[in-house]
Amino acid sequence: MEAEHRLIETVVKALGGVAAAVELGERPAVARMATAVEFLRVYADQLHHGKEEKLFFPMLVKRGVPPQGCPIGGLNHEHEKGRALVQALAEQASVYAQGKPGAKEVLLETLRGIQDLYENHIWKEDAMVFPMADKVLTAADQTELCKKFAEVDRAIGSETIARLEQFARSLATGTGPTFQAGGSPTSGCGCGGG
Repeated sequence: MEAEHRLIETVVKALGGVAAAVELGERPAVARMATAVEFLRVYADQLHHGKEEKLFFPMLVKRGVPPQGCPIGGLNHEHEKGRALVQALAEQASVYAQGKPGAKEVLLETLRGIQDLYENHIWKEDAMVFPMADKVLTAADQTELCKKFAEVDRAIGSETIARLEQFARSLATGTGPTFQAGGSPTSGCGCGGG
């Protein structure tokens, strides 16, 4: 699950780069934004959050972690907030591309919201939830989760997962198209770092 976090972070960081570019007046490629939305919907939400909500969190509850409040209730709430932000991004990217008044500010707010939410959410899980899980879950629990996680992967499809992982990796290495309209390179690699 931590490896999935690294790829999600890469896409979120790239969206931060999109926000910086939009502030400078650049227009992101709508098709690339659509792929980022697909990544967040399928890879981050259906695959990763799906594993957490249906398998990982219930296993923690089985081992005595409260289902409401911190951490599980809060993380589930953040998953819902993320879904709403990604839906907003899907709608706003094309509105911004059409040059509608006020679209820039709304798009920037959504991009920043996604970046803030995911960065904080991933930090909480990496720094607190996963170490706690290592203490409360048995070896048998871990084995069972691994098997069930593999079932989730199969249900989504290895080709879909591989394509979305490649999209994220291309953003990290700068080898794929950027978010710049027309695919031309910007002053950085398009990953938000330059």
